[in-house]
Amino acid sequence: MTRVAVCGLGRMGTAMAQTLLAAGYPVTVWNRTPAAAADLAGQGAVPAPSAAEAAAGAETVVLMLFDGAACAQVLSGPDGVLAGAAPGTLAINLSTIGPEESTALGAQARAAGLRYVEAPVLGSVPAVRAGSLNILAGGTAEDVAAATPVLSVWGKPRHTGDVGTATALKLVANLALGVVAAGMRDAVRLGEDFGLPRELVLDTLAVGAFERIAGRSRERLGADDYDGAPFTLGALAKDLDLALSRARRPLPVAAAARDTARDGVTHGDADSDIAALARTTVR
Repeated sequence: MTRVAVCGLGRMGTAMAQTLLAAGYPVTVWNRTPAAAADLAGQGAVPAPSAAEAAAGAETVVLMLFDGAACAQVLSGPDGVLAGAAPGTLAINLSTIGPEESTALGAQARAAGLRYVEAPVLGSVPAVRAGSLNILAGGTAEDVAAATPVLSVWGKPRHTGDVGTATALKLVANLALGVVAAGMRDAVRLGEDFGLPRELVLDTLAVGAFERIAGRSRERLGADDYDGAPFTLGALAKDLDLALSRARRPLPVAAAARDTARDGVTHGDADSDIAALARTTVR
């Protein structure tokens, strides 16, 4: 089977490497901090000391990184993917970054003889393990078709158009998620102001318009426990910043959600689940 290199072993990248191994793919892994790669070695992955060495010998290289700066460093830095990958290697970037950042990365990859597909995902670790992610794939039809077998291990890819379209759609989706999460925060707080039990408020929201997010967050909100997040408040704040910086018209509701998320980050919730918005206050 195709050898896949996975660069970036946060919660999502680790789950993706594990599911590739379970599907029978030979997997090489690299992470900025080596401990995560060492953990996967015991599960059958081959750790590499650099992204360049991870890419050497791999037909497909997967990037799952926090932001555009990290993607640029890992792809085109001195020890990056382009330094080790052979011509024709397929780079699949699953990171949530700006459309113009992804377009620039794609141009760099193609100039070095690689193929490039952006494939940001809708969903988190449980969906990776279940193979039920919704995957937005931007690139040429030929390159997206080449990426489909690997992407299909994690979910259902949908070709959105050229590079830049999928990353734009991911920002649209995460902006909507941020607004809904901030609305959930306000609804929970209003319930508290009425003196209603939090569990009763969450039960009511879970069968209404907030059904999906309330259902996902109910256990965390009920226990006031936001650790081990599949999607962190810091990542949400970053994505809302990305989206708002590219908007051509004022988006006041999204801006308020972004400010709420930033406030949570400032007060120590960067690594907490986005449900932690329920305990943040804009200052």
